[in-house]
Order: sequence, then C-alpha cells, then structure tokens
Amino acid sequence: MTVLIIAEKPNVAKKIAYALAEGKPIRKTLYGVPYYELTRDGKKIIVAPAVGHLYTLAPKTKTYGYPIFDIEWVPVYVAEKGKSYAKDYIKALRELAKRADEFIVACDYDTEGEVIGYTALKYACGVDPKKAKRMKFSALTKRDILKAWYNLEPTINFGMADAGIARHILDWYWGVNLSRALTHAIKRASGKWMILSTGRVQGPTLKFLVEREKEIANFKPTPYWVIKMILEKNGKQYTATYEKERILDEEEAKRIVQEAKKGPAFVEKVEVKQQKRNPPHPFDLGTLQREAYSAFGYSPKKTLDIAQRLYERGFTSYPRTSSQKLPKNLNYRYIIQSLAKIPEYKPFAHELLGKSQLKPVEGPKDDPAHPAIYPTGELPKLGELTQEEKNIYDLIVRRFLAAFADPAVRETMKVIINSNNHQFILSGARTVKEGWLKIYGKYVSFDEVVLPKFREGEVVKVLQIKREKKKTKPPARYSPASVIKKMEDLGIGTKATRAQILETLYQRGYIEGKKKIKVTPLGMKVVEALEKNVPEIVSVELTREFEEKMEEIMKRKLSKDKVIEEAKEQLIKILREFKAKELDIGRELIEKLIENEEKKTKKSKKKTAKELTAEEEETIKQAVDNGERKEERKRNNDEIIVGKCPKCGGDLVVRYNRKTGKRFVGCSNWPNCDVTYPLLQRGEIIPTGKVCPECGNAPIVKIREGKREYEVCLNMNCKKWKRKSGKNYCKA
Repeated sequence: MTVLIIAEKPNVAKKIAYALAEGKPIRKTLYGVPYYELTRDGKKIIVAPAVGHLYTLAPKTKTYGYPIFDIEWVPVYVAEKGKSYAKDYIKALRELAKRADEFIVACDYDTEGEVIGYTALKYACGVDPKKAKRMKFSALTKRDILKAWYNLEPTINFGMADAGIARHILDWYWGVNLSRALTHAIKRASGKWMILSTGRVQGPTLKFLVEREKEIANFKPTPYWVIKMILEKNGKQYTATYEKERILDEEEAKRIVQEAKKGPAFVEKVEVKQQKRNPPHPFDLGTLQREAYSAFGYSPKKTLDIAQRLYERGFTSYPRTSSQKLPKNLNYRYIIQSLAKIPEYKPFAHELLGKSQLKPVEGPKDDPAHPAIYPTGELPKLGELTQEEKNIYDLIVRRFLAAFADPAVRETMKVIINSNNHQFILSGARTVKEGWLKIYGKYVSFDEVVLPKFREGEVVKVLQIKREKKKTKPPARYSPASVIKKMEDLGIGTKATRAQILETLYQRGYIEGKKKIKVTPLGMKVVEALEKNVPEIVSVELTREFEEKMEEIMKRKLSKDKVIEEAKEQLIKILREFKAKELDIGRELIEKLIENEEKKTKKSKKKTAKELTAEEEETIKQAVDNGERKEERKRNNDEIIVGKCPKCGGDLVVRYNRKTGKRFVGCSNWPNCDVTYPLLQRGEIIPTGKVCPECGNAPIVKIREGKREYEVCLNMNCKKWKRKSGKNYCKA
C-alpha cells in the first residue's frame, strides 16, 4: 500500500514528512521538485507538494469581448505568466500519483486549501476527489500532524471545496467581464487601449472609501468653545473641564467664564471607583492585523504574510481564522512550559503555571475550521526569525499568555468642583493591579493620571478660568486596518482575501497613502461613473448577498451550481445595462485615466509579474494583437519574482544596474531592506519556488542557456556551490 499525501507548499511537505516518519524520511526530487518517502504503520508514504494553486480559470476559447462565461480549469502557467515553475510540480504529482494506491489531501484546511487539493487530485493526479481522504490540522507540530494522521477525515470537505470553487468562478466572472467592459468603454471613447478594472468585492470596497472621501470634502467645520479651569494643589497644576463639553454660542461661553471667575471654588463631590479589566481575547486574523498595524504599522497583507510564515515553520497556529476561541483539548500547560524557556516570557509563564487551573478568556466569534491563533510551543532558535517575524511572534505569544492572566484593576477618580454654581470636572485614572497588563501592557495604552487627595467641601485654589475656540473636525480617513474592519462589518470579502483586495486598490491607482487612505481622482471617477450608470457593480448589498450564499454552500445548504447560475444571470443583466451606456461611461473616465497614466509615467512605476491579474493579461494580449501597447508588455516583463526576502519578507526580484546594465536580485522593499544577490549575466532566469536546503533561506533559480538547464542557489557563500566550466551552480 502506497499513500500519496499532497501538501500545499514544499516547506509544509517537509514538516509533514518529518513528523510522520518512523525514522528519517528520504528526500528525493522529480523534475526538480522535492518530495519525501517514508514508512509509517506498515505503509509506504510519499509526501509531495503543490506550490499554492496549480490550476486556475481561463476561457475555453480565445476571445476578447464580453460577456464571457465559457471557462475551464487550466494549469496556472498556461493562464498567468511568471508561473512556469508550476509545470514541474504538476508533472511531479502526475508521475507520483501513478505509484499510489491511496490519496490524502493535507493542504491548509480552508476553502482555498480545499480548492488546491481538489484541482491537484482531479487534474494533475487524474483521481476522483471523492476517493481521497483528508488530514485536518491547525498547527504544523509533530503532535498535531500525528493526530491528523490517526484521525483522517473520510473525504475532503466538499462544502469548503464547492464554496471555494464558486468563489473563484464568481470572482472570475465579475472581475474579467467588468474589467473588459471598462477597457472597452475607454477604447470606444478614446480609441486607446487603457487598462481599467474592478471586481466583485473590489468595487464595493472602493465605494465606501469614496463615500468617506465625499464626507470629508463636503464637511463644513462648526466653531465651538470649551471652558477650562486651571487649579493648583501641592505645588502642581491640574486642568478641570466644564461639565458641558462643547458650548456652541460664544456669548454663552463668555458669560460662563465671567460668572465662574467670581467663585468661590470648592470640591462639591469626589467619586472613586475601581473596575476590573478582563484580558483581551486570543487573536482572530482581523484583530491580529489591526493590532499589528497599531503596534508596528504593518499593512494587513504584510501581517498575514508574516503570520503564514510563522505557521509554516510550526511556531504558531493557522492564521486565516475568524475564531476568538482556543481549542478545548489544547495542552495549555505544555505550551506555557515551553514558552518559559524564552527569557522574556519566563516570569509570566512561571506565574501562570502556579495556577491550579488554566482557563483562557475567549471572545464571542467562532470558526468551524480553525481555532484562534496561538503559539504552538515549538520555539524558534536564536537568530532564526527576522525582526518583523519576532514582532508578530511576540504579539501572538503575549496575547496568548495574557488570556490566562488575572484581570487588571483600574481606579478612576472624579472630582466635581463648584465655582459660583458652575461645575468643572477633574478626572484621574491609575492602575492599582496590573494583572494581564504585566504581560501585554506594551501593546495597550492606558492613561495614568494620578490626582492628589481631595475632600468634599475643600476650597480650591484657582489660577485661571478660560475659554478656548475650536472647530469640529471631519471624519477621519480610513487606515488599512480600519478598512479591513469595515469590510468585516459589511460582510464583504473573507478573512483570507480582504488584505489582498486592499492591495489591489493600491496597485490599480485607485487609492494612495499607507497610513491614511485617500482615494485618487481616478478612483473617485470610477465609482462615480459606475454608481451613476450601473450601480449594481459597486453594490455592497449584492456582494454581501453572494458572500452569504457561499457560506450556505459551505454548510451544504445551497447548491454551488445554483449560486453560480444566479450570479451569471445577475451579471448578464448588469453587463447589458453597461453595454447600453458604454460610450457615456468611457467619456466620463477617459480624462482621469489619461491623467493617471501620465502620473504613472512620470514616477516610472513598474508593475511586477506578480501584480498582473488574469483579466489584465487578457486585455494586454488583445492590445498586442492589435499592434498596440507593446512597450507596456515589455515593461511588465522586465521584473521577475524569484522568491521571498529572508530578512523582511518582501519580494526578491530581478533588477538591472542603471549604470552597468548588469542584472542582480534585490528586495522589493529597498531602500528599507538592503538584501541583494548577484546573478549570472547569461541565460533565462526561471523561478523554482524552492529554497536552498543548505542555506535555509536563499532562493533557488533555474538558469536556461539554450538546451542546457541548471539550478543555482543565489547565495554565493553557500557550501554547495561548485565550479564547472567557469560557472557557478548548486546541486540543491
């Protein structure tokens, strides 16, 4: 009996193999793809990886009009450029499937993982997905993987798979058709092919950002006055505020000040209260993204990428979760004992271990697929994490430990001062018992305003009573973190896709500003044109309705095919309306689009292969076939992503020295990150998606010179580098 286990990525395959092996697994390669052979319970096991999605959707026939609904699953390298490395992974799975009698999917347990496993089985392995079993785990530790092995699900989760497939089809239908419609509108109005896009979730997200922009633009500040009393006690000055926070009439403010100045001022009442503050609940993804933005300024996508890396290395649990509850059967004591080995957590861990019972505080939200995010107890070695990874790991660990700690106790003091029958309030607050704040206090901001003792009837020494003129402020712009929260509240997008939607809006030039998001004139015009002519395209309600239906698909309460057909009918109606107003929409958009193109040219911004979507690829192909925009296609080809930066997690891309013209690999986060690698100056560079096992962090690329191919570790100091015919190469 030979079992083939399909993992989502190469490093996860390695984790699974080493956890299951009764001895040490044998690492082999097929078409350059690493896989592992081992034995367990008398079975021969092969653990082989995908490399994310190996298949994607594409039209069955080449066409550039709209609408188009006749699509099929094809290898990702066929539909998207820059994905040629996937070909070898598909070939490897196809070959290994011939040796197997039993199949197990061990991809991430969510809708995307189920789609990856489903399509790999069906199209690469040629196996009916109904015949495969499922390993379900939320952490990549040996104990979790073994537990999943001995508790195999009889099939993959077809509710998840159907929901994921439906989402992919709906996103393709809406994204490609609407983007083609916009591009055709521009072409019809101007005679030029200019790329413009929107999508099922992208449009409604941009709409609420535009609505905030309009609120700010239309806001008219209103003047108001605040009244303050400056008093002195024990040689220190304190500020009390008038009982009415805002006075809208200046004459009234003047009268209050004049009357209050006559005094006498005395303490009318002193109120002291103590209140328990319970620890914060464990992280779900959205809360982690907001907290990381607040603490470190990390974008939601960056936080997710870092949390995913920590998960894949076994240090934390699966990040794409909406749960705020920890697993009931999790060995809390074991994890805390492990964390006690890290010096900075040792005192907190020992204090918690002294408790007779470890019961965490939990939030109300739950997720049937995964629990809240928690540290697994597997510890990173010294120097193994980048600073950014350390930050997110520290956030997760402290949040986890804090959940078991005692409540904090805060004391508030309210002193009401009467001056000629006008009341002023002096407020103070302090922490009287730290509790969980000892652990998590570095990420929580509480004001510590300690007041001296006051007694009722005490005369107060007043130094000054004054009025200050202020103006009401417009609503604040959204931050990246608050956009994610707003999407959650509106019920659009998913925990796994929201961060990417936001990044797409940046890439399209619809929004700008990393801390305070501002909608660009182009973004404003896109929403205005669509809302005026075809409002359903940016309808939050319509998008939320389909999100709810996909939840029903996951629960097996609705048919995938029925939801897809409903969406198709809805989209046909929308596109029919769009077609009738295509010229008007194009005319409304063209001016701002040309301005945006000129702005992009001036800034010399180059899009990477990773940023190019399927709908853009189709539009660009059409333009090339018409003999237009060849320079744009060239620009889109001149950067190749070869892997992730081991220092900051950014993209490692092929660049060219402006002076010498020589190529090298550099981090996309330059100048904030200075990681670079030299490159051979001859041959085609082909990403492999692999990391050198010797170095543990440097990517491996394939060099193709004519018919000759060889793989290269980018680290010149790698111990496996050899010399042959004057060229460096690595047998990684």
